[in-house]
Amino acid sequence: MPQWYIDWRTSMMLFQGVMGVLPFAGGLQKRKNFWPRFLGATAVGMLLFYIVISMAFPERAELAAGGWRAFVSVAVYIVLIFICWFSFQENVWTALFVAAAGSVAQDIGGSLKTLYRGIPAFNALCASELGVLVADLISYGLLFLLLFIVMRPFVHSQRSIFGSPGRTIFTVTAFLMCVGMARLTYDNLGRNRMAMTAESIYQIICDVLILLVQFGVMERERLGQQVDNMRQLVREQYTQFRQSRDSVEIINEKYHDLKGLLESYSGKVSDGEIAKLKAKVEQYDTFLDTGNEVLDIVIAEKRALCNQRGIELTTLLKGAELRNIEELDLYSIVNNTLNNAIDAVSKLPEEERFILLTISSSPGGEITIHSENPYTGEVTIEEGLPKSQRDARYHGFGMKSIAHTAEKYGGSVAIKAEDGMFYLDILLVDL
Repeated sequence: MPQWYIDWRTSMMLFQGVMGVLPFAGGLQKRKNFWPRFLGATAVGMLLFYIVISMAFPERAELAAGGWRAFVSVAVYIVLIFICWFSFQENVWTALFVAAAGSVAQDIGGSLKTLYRGIPAFNALCASELGVLVADLISYGLLFLLLFIVMRPFVHSQRSIFGSPGRTIFTVTAFLMCVGMARLTYDNLGRNRMAMTAESIYQIICDVLILLVQFGVMERERLGQQVDNMRQLVREQYTQFRQSRDSVEIINEKYHDLKGLLESYSGKVSDGEIAKLKAKVEQYDTFLDTGNEVLDIVIAEKRALCNQRGIELTTLLKGAELRNIEELDLYSIVNNTLNNAIDAVSKLPEEERFILLTISSSPGGEITIHSENPYTGEVTIEEGLPKSQRDARYHGFGMKSIAHTAEKYGGSVAIKAEDGMFYLDILLVDL
């Protein structure tokens, strides 16, 4: 290996660790002037390591000892934490967490390089001035690119739960134990190639397990948060259902009172004026008799909203037998379906605003709920469902709630968006 590479070896470890951070930091909030901060801090850290190592180990012989290697690895990790904190607008726990992931990635690359050096051609490549950089690019660069591709969708959706103290402490402890113990084995200079290969494979397995545990726990917490949010959404929908039922009953009573009052003015006010007043009052006629109280309430409520926004809402009920569906489940499905449709068509010119809702049942008892409406812009599909932009707290949970309820009744949800039309089909089977 070239002497300059040996002199800069610790600095190169820091650079590799910094590059290893990037696949895991895609969703983090960057500080102002991120790249000057990130690259500048990395350059300063590399230079400081070179100066300190040159002064402390002029012959570099002691640095090869396992104990010193373990110490240097910890020192590199500490500097990497500072670079992460200095570059990203996140708390220290997130910096610790991401720096640990980057260090683990760097360690995997180092172990891969040790494995590759068992290949004579690769080992010869490491002996040349330019070849050692090519060897690093193969060992580390390809690994980091693979991690970037694999982790990109995951880290963007997990950013909000990176900075957990308990998870971070566990990750850092596991990382220091695995990396530290591996460095101590370097004191055994009598190891043969077989032993070095076995050590490298074992180290890669340990590092991969650290990453799996690190991000697997996060995935579990993310799912837990989704369950909590869904529960909160259900509670809010139940409250909304009760309020809607009371509101619809009051509106119906007031509508009939006003209609009767207008009839009493016949002969006292011109027929034209009475007709205008009746037209105004009839906009608030929410009375429906679908045979299902829940449908009466939710459709009446959404029809009133559609009247306010100039949306034509058409509902067709084809022999739908809905008594075997829990009230809250039925309310959730129809309410979320119409909410999404109303939100979509409200962005269109008034003459293009319409929604069609069809609920039908088959002789076998299956229930089909079909909704269609025009839309503008793009429909973003995530995990097979469109994302909602209306509520930042429950981003996309309306459609997730529909899908969850359909699964509860042994059914499914089918979505299609094409030519400016959005189609939603919900099938309920186990009734």
